[in-house]
Amino acid sequence: MSLLKYSNSIEKKIHVNSDIYIESFQKKIQGKLSYFETRSEIQNDTIKFKRILRILALSGKNKIDGMRILREGEIRIEKIDSNRIRISWEVQLDTIIFLSLTIGLLIGLLVGFVSSMSGISLITGILFAIIIALLFSISIYFIGCSFIKSKIDELVETSI
Repeated sequence: MSLLKYSNSIEKKIHVNSDIYIESFQKKIQGKLSYFETRSEIQNDTIKFKRILRILALSGKNKIDGMRILREGEIRIEKIDSNRIRISWEVQLDTIIFLSLTIGLLIGLLVGFVSSMSGISLITGILFAIIIALLFSISIYFIGCSFIKSKIDELVETSI
């Protein structure tokens, strides 16, 4: 797994016509992706999806839409032979990197402000704030990655 994308694949043995199975799988995936409010299109054996962002108001549901992190990716299904297929998927993680760095920076600034108010020396306060910011950024990144991984894996597994 690289820092900017998550990818995985599985192979499955099927007992029906592979073309019918692939078509059925693609329809199931597109239906489930519509639940996440994504725009998806089928190009040969690949389903490409991208989240539709509506930023029309600063309250209610539209305020939450900007924070959803399953943004874009692709799901590919290919025939290995007459009764086996491979399903592979890839999701971009650039949004979770941005969110984790932003939240880490805000928490680091807050810790720096609190430490400067409590009488800690300037150098110690800055170092403490940087360490806390890095720890929060890294932990939020890995929590977000595990969340995205579980969501996309679940999406594919329930469509098989």
